[in-house]
Amino acid sequence: MRLFFALAILLPLAGQVRAEDTIVIGDAPLPAGIAIGDAGHSPFAGVWVGRWDSWRSHILVVEGLDDDGLLDVIYSVGRDQQGGGNWFRAKARQENGSLVFADDDFAARYVVSDTGRLRGIYPTEDHFAVLERQELSAMLAAPTDDWFQLGRREFLVTDMTEDGKPIELAVAIYLPDGDGPFPLALVHHGSTGSGTNPRDFEWFFTHDWFADLLNAHGWVVAFPQRRGRGGSDGLYDEGFSEDRSQGYSTEARLSLPGATRALIDANAALAALRKRPEVSDGAVLFSGVSRGGVVALMQAGDQPEDTAGVINFVGGWMTESPGDPEINPTLFRRVEGFDGTVLSIYGEDDPLYSIDHSRSNLAHIEKVGAENEFHIVTVPGFNRGHWVMWWPRLWEEIVSDYLQRIESRP
Repeated sequence: MRLFFALAILLPLAGQVRAEDTIVIGDAPLPAGIAIGDAGHSPFAGVWVGRWDSWRSHILVVEGLDDDGLLDVIYSVGRDQQGGGNWFRAKARQENGSLVFADDDFAARYVVSDTGRLRGIYPTEDHFAVLERQELSAMLAAPTDDWFQLGRREFLVTDMTEDGKPIELAVAIYLPDGDGPFPLALVHHGSTGSGTNPRDFEWFFTHDWFADLLNAHGWVVAFPQRRGRGGSDGLYDEGFSEDRSQGYSTEARLSLPGATRALIDANAALAALRKRPEVSDGAVLFSGVSRGGVVALMQAGDQPEDTAGVINFVGGWMTESPGDPEINPTLFRRVEGFDGTVLSIYGEDDPLYSIDHSRSNLAHIEKVGAENEFHIVTVPGFNRGHWVMWWPRLWEEIVSDYLQRIESRP
């Protein structure tokens, strides 16, 4: 049996575990006796299920209106590093098209997106949720973790082999509304920090908010996991030191072949996805974060005629130092052949890549004939610039504008 894994990060808990009888969906508890009543035709009425930050189980139940015009809400989250799940009852108000918790100590805000999903933002805006409406009776009949996954997870059959064995790559696929076929957006994961902790290889990378935004523009979105990552077959080997316990190599002779290996995996995933009936034969949007941003650039250069655009979040292959200073420039130049516009979004105060370093890398994109549209955003907090993708409010308008432009091209 294949297993998918998620990287646990800390999300603040709200409320306390209640003593009354509970039911459990996956790892998220709910009170017994939920009753969906009159919510005054509110678009938020009902049961919504999804995840915080694309990994932590979340259920929001809007039961009805009270006499003061406030919505009765049940808020539930699944387990995190600190222990089991939790739920509490609260009041919320409708305010300018949003659902807002009435308690200022937990002023989470939700809005229905253009896809009909529900998006939530934590008060500090450093956590986000995306949920879909579900039927409570169906959830109770099969109370598994599957309800929380917005993207369908499966395995892609590829033409790759390793040690004589066929390789299948894990993938999450998010479908927009409609019959399709749809243009494809391929989104690539990054590294695992230093590469010294094999448990990190198990993390399955997705991004529900980014997928929802792309779905709203009519793209089918796929998050392939390269060999040895996120449950994919094979060995994870993207430029490791000769002693793998030392993590990623800083030598070009080892690091650059690792990037080529990543591109082979990305192209194998693309070839498998191209065969699917929901995917059109039109140009592909390539995207990725950190090392994944470099993979997206390389893939655009590898097949420029089939590239609709590139969205690069904090792309880079090796950290600014130590290491061979030519690794990153060499890989950024591999976008050569693509003559469109690359959208590059970077955060200030990035502990891995300074803005000056990234600006120097991105200059190589234009040296080989593509245009680079460079956006620098400020991520709240100290040394958090590399995680800009997890603050969608900082880049959503930028990405939407870019999508409208590439979609309007003949």
